[in-house]
Amino acid sequence: MPKYAIVTALAIALSIGTGRVKAVDFGEELPVVKKIIILGNRSFDDKVLKKRMRTKEPGFLKLFGKPRYRRDILRRDIESIRSLYNRNGYFEAQVSIDALERDQKHNNVTIRIMINEGPQTVVRSLAFDSTALMKPAELRKDLQLTEGRPFNPNLVEVDRYALFGKFFEKGYLGAMVSPGVTVDSTDVDVSWKFEPGNPIKIDSIIVRGNSKVSEALIMRELRIHKGEYFNLGKVVASKQNLYDTGCFSSVEIEPKGLDALSGRVDLHLQVRERKMGYFETGLGAGNVHANRVFAEWGQRNLLGRGYALKIKTDFAFSLFKDNEYSFSKMDLENKYIRYQGELHFPHVFSTWNTFSLGASYERDATVEPAVIEAVSYNGTVSRRFSRQTSLLVGYFFETIRRKEVIDEKAKSRRRSIDLTFRRDTRDFYFSPKRGSYVGMESRFAGGVLGGEDHYFSLIPSYQKYELYAREAVFAYRIRVGYARAFGESRESGLPIESRFFVGGGNSVRGYLENSLGPEGTDGEPKGGDVMLLTNAELRFPLPWLGKYNLGAVLFLDGGNSWESFKEITMERFRMFIDKDDVTAADYRFSAGFGLRYYTPVGPIRADFGFPIVRTPEDDYGYRIHISLGQIF
Repeated sequence: MPKYAIVTALAIALSIGTGRVKAVDFGEELPVVKKIIILGNRSFDDKVLKKRMRTKEPGFLKLFGKPRYRRDILRRDIESIRSLYNRNGYFEAQVSIDALERDQKHNNVTIRIMINEGPQTVVRSLAFDSTALMKPAELRKDLQLTEGRPFNPNLVEVDRYALFGKFFEKGYLGAMVSPGVTVDSTDVDVSWKFEPGNPIKIDSIIVRGNSKVSEALIMRELRIHKGEYFNLGKVVASKQNLYDTGCFSSVEIEPKGLDALSGRVDLHLQVRERKMGYFETGLGAGNVHANRVFAEWGQRNLLGRGYALKIKTDFAFSLFKDNEYSFSKMDLENKYIRYQGELHFPHVFSTWNTFSLGASYERDATVEPAVIEAVSYNGTVSRRFSRQTSLLVGYFFETIRRKEVIDEKAKSRRRSIDLTFRRDTRDFYFSPKRGSYVGMESRFAGGVLGGEDHYFSLIPSYQKYELYAREAVFAYRIRVGYARAFGESRESGLPIESRFFVGGGNSVRGYLENSLGPEGTDGEPKGGDVMLLTNAELRFPLPWLGKYNLGAVLFLDGGNSWESFKEITMERFRMFIDKDDVTAADYRFSAGFGLRYYTPVGPIRADFGFPIVRTPEDDYGYRIHISLGQIF
């Protein structure tokens, strides 16, 4: 008789009566794991421990195959759990397989795991040498072994590198960092001694790898120079500045030839250049600009002086009329065209300011039935104060033509000054998980500048992103808009292209595009002088499908626009109101859910929005919005 048959027979015999056997293998039968029972755990709940195991219980949506018991994998799971306890200060923790309960009839097994945690060793005190050159609060930041935390000897070296990095950032490249660990039963005292040495000066900067970009242009982008003390923050900023030029695919800056006695070091800057001339094309899909096609040609190093030139065209068309996804309503209607050319002059007048000249033609038919054509010329000056903060000031000269509109000037010339401030601490532009965005856009048109449109506008916005449980992201946005005509434009009011339109896939989902707010004589969207928009989303990976870059969102939107502040009262912000009582001035709420497929350049999204505040004319129960990128 084969050996595995003997083992199987023995297992069956032992399971008769009680149904429980010792932790033995079941040969090649590979029974299904019915349940995993963990006993004795107090510091970690079952969910945390089971997540570390490769042996799994049957899932609620387990469609393909069932989890099978394997003795070798279960043994590794036991070691993984024991390792988790050890890393959290439980050095005497014992983890074992208590029993395997076999159901021979249904060929399944219940696994019982016993844990004896033992005492936990924690950090009792943390002390720093007085020669640290930094305040204790600065040294303590980002350390793993601080008072009250579990002691893990592996983290001593992690903290040593973290402390050395703090000296490295300040130019003390030869600093010595030494730990001291004193164990008293289950308490540990951690102390640190420092020999900072002298700050290191940069003796020379050696550039390699450039052939098309001159060394002078490279040196111009550096935040650190020969003769200055080494500063890691300035080195990182210099690398980012070089990447921002668009001329390099790789930038490495490394200290070489450190001489701690003389306090000197060389910086070796290795670059890899990109092609200076380029041509790019792409496409996209969305509700506002419909299906988009774009092409861009550019030169990153014009005349060998670091000037940047780009010419870009965008074309968008509606595949399905009124966003109703039916092949009977395919019309390929032109929605948006833009031709644009820009020329950038970095470091104008030897400053960190960038001066740009631009010209564009735009035809916008996204706010039906109006069609706006604009020819624009502009000159702008931008300044980046840090990686997160920037300011742009621009002068614009435009000629505007308005078609298919009532009570609007058919043509006007506009001269304006635009001011844009941004503070962006988001960790990832396309799909942030942490950070915030603060923006302020303002425009002053007409008046002393001349032209035929006289008005001003102010649009502040705030966005916040918070990560929970390493996976879920809660994000919200508040955006406010106010514009007012003055002088000769007071009677005619704001031009239609400068008003605020709300509703649709990028503002308040669940409603038609630009459908909320004041209406014209024929019921078409008119736009408002005042706008308020609020959005809140909970973004999370789909269970069992997150590994395939699939996610979902739950959202609550709100927004509207008004002709003046006088229309805004607390009554307008009721979420639940009878359809017959809803007016155009009521704040509109919607809720819904969405699906996301995450790509390297942002998610493809499909949102299902359900309007909450509805009028009798709103004869639809929900709207589907498809686009690229997060809504904010």
